[in-house]
Amino acid sequence: MTHLDPPPHVPPFRPGVPDQDVTGRYGFAWRGPGEFYARLIVDDLESLGAASGPTVLDIGCGGGLLGARIWQQAIAARAGCYIGVEPDTAAEPAPVFARVHPYTFEEAPIEAASVDLAYAAMVLEHVRQPADFFAKLADVVRPGGVFWAFTVDRRHYFSWCSELLGALRLKDRYLDRVRGRRGENLARYDNFPVYYRCNSPAALSRLAGNEFSLQTWSLHRLGQLDGYVPYRLRRLSRMADRIIIRARLPGSVLVARMVRR
Repeated sequence: MTHLDPPPHVPPFRPGVPDQDVTGRYGFAWRGPGEFYARLIVDDLESLGAASGPTVLDIGCGGGLLGARIWQQAIAARAGCYIGVEPDTAAEPAPVFARVHPYTFEEAPIEAASVDLAYAAMVLEHVRQPADFFAKLADVVRPGGVFWAFTVDRRHYFSWCSELLGALRLKDRYLDRVRGRRGENLARYDNFPVYYRCNSPAALSRLAGNEFSLQTWSLHRLGQLDGYVPYRLRRLSRMADRIIIRARLPGSVLVARMVRR
């Protein structure tokens, strides 16, 4: 786990999910990382105490929470106002949002200091101009409000492989082979450009500046990358997982919780 302590006046987050899950792994009893992420968000919503129900912002809402709408429904049940941002015009957001802004987050007309909790699942790796993204975040999240990020950890070899395939223009071909073609398999996601410019604790600490406190966790799970690895190579991938976990190296998923000062 990587942990950057918040200042004394901002207490660390105490989630209702087990500590051993937050600090390193989520077990097979979980219905995938979508549920894990949703529970972290819901735990925080229940502690915010907004008088009229918290305003929640889903940045990149179109595909559900990691492809599953059920977790957005769970969050909507605890939100006073649930809004989304989705620049992809081909996406069809779930009917749980009060409104969805069809813009990039930086362009979305969201009122200043109006958001109690914002989150972005597998979005930060696609942010080309991190300074603009986090300036917008500092503008729309109220003091004391929270931002959760779930993204690829820049320090893990998965991000290096992704960049290499992208540079060789082989990424789409590779994804077609291991996850199916677009439209034929729900597990096949759109191959949007990746930059990995705000995907490490060090980068996030710089971007948080004086506007946010920051806590980060790096998550592992044996076989977490199985969906991206050809079947015959999964034994090697899982061997790498075991080495990384035993050596306490960063996992493939970075989770960040930022609190607006």
